[in-house]
Order: sequence, then C-alpha cells, then structure tokens
Amino acid sequence: MKQASVKERVCRNCKRIVSDDTCDVCGSTNLASTYQGLLIVLKPESSEIATLLKIKKEGYYAVKVK
Repeated sequence: MKQASVKERVCRNCKRIVSDDTCDVCGSTNLASTYQGLLIVLKPESSEIATLLKIKKEGYYAVKVK
C-alpha cells in the first residue's frame, strides 16, 4: 500500500491522483491520501483499460483507494 505524498491525494469517485483540494476530472472534494496501484493513461481514446474504467482524460489514476 502506498501513502500519497503531502501534496498528492486521490479522488474517491474517479480515482484520479491530484495535487489540489478538488479533482480536476469530476470536481469532487472527497479525496483520500492512501491508495494501491498506479495506472498511467496516455491515450484514453485508444486504451482498452481506460475504456473499461470509463477514464476519458489522460493522467495518473489509482487502482484501489483506501
């Protein structure tokens, strides 16, 4: 299990790793500091994993949020 750095947190709704107080994908403020796994999406439109997880914006995502 990875502990996010002080600036890095994970959105509990869409699992996006963010450094602000709100998620830039869904706008949620429901953030966690602990997560497992890391998914880096570069081209969501051509990624089967991104399609399966309904990820539409490139970036860093957690696999599991605590």
